[in-house]
Amino acid sequence: MTEVNTIEFDHCRELAMPSGSLFEFTSRYLRTDQLQPLLALYALRQSICSIPFASLDDTVKWAKLKWWSEELVADPDSPSRHPVLRAMWQSGARTQISNALLLGLISSAIMQIDAIPDSDENAMFDRFTVSGIPEIQVELALADAEIDSQKLNFLAAASSLFQMISSFAPGQHSETERLPMNFLAKYDKSTAQLQQNACQDELSLIITQLAEIGLEWFSKGMTCLTVSLADDKRTSLGDHLQLRWAMEKRGLEVIGKDPAAFIQEGRRYGPGDAWFAWRFLRHLRRS
Repeated sequence: MTEVNTIEFDHCRELAMPSGSLFEFTSRYLRTDQLQPLLALYALRQSICSIPFASLDDTVKWAKLKWWSEELVADPDSPSRHPVLRAMWQSGARTQISNALLLGLISSAIMQIDAIPDSDENAMFDRFTVSGIPEIQVELALADAEIDSQKLNFLAAASSLFQMISSFAPGQHSETERLPMNFLAKYDKSTAQLQQNACQDELSLIITQLAEIGLEWFSKGMTCLTVSLADDKRTSLGDHLQLRWAMEKRGLEVIGKDPAAFIQEGRRYGPGDAWFAWRFLRHLRRS
């Protein structure tokens, strides 16, 4: 692994570590030498996975994804046109992740562009499973780790649901269009209405229900979870993914208790979260 150029590293940090983000918090528990490849990977994921939700015409979104699909499999000896991919190669992350897994991020993004509203939470689970698996697989590949496929399904769906709920915080692009139709029908509200201040009570009730669903999915995915490492050695990269899931689960617990405050103020990480993360990792590394 060669040292990442400061410009590229700073660009990755800007993409993957906005102030107050979950990754900004969990990255504090990584060693410096392991932060660079994971930072490059998270910046790549953000670059690709944010395209479907951008305020762009679908033809522009398709063009961007086509460009990324070509760039991902380009000859490594040719100069990349994007600093995130240069960071992927220079940090060593790119050599650990196959073309097929990276192209899975493109497929997931395409699926989000073409998505129609889910009928209910079961249909939402199926879609979130398919769209969320590629994001987890690339991080597992970076850690050279594997998990049970059934656990993967629940964790992919739960993590995707957490990301959707997080979009309802101030300053985020609200993803109300991804809400299941039975939720909208229950409260007789459209996705556009739920983005208005007058409907925050209904949105709060929906968030509480979604948080409960997400907690159930996380419990099924994390209970008796075993992360198998190729060299049978624990790494902080492998630990990071489990810490991320634990913090997402904790986030749903906090948001579900007071969704109105979350809509108004968002989610902030404080000393209690740091204490939780430290204890979680200590228990994980002793097991």
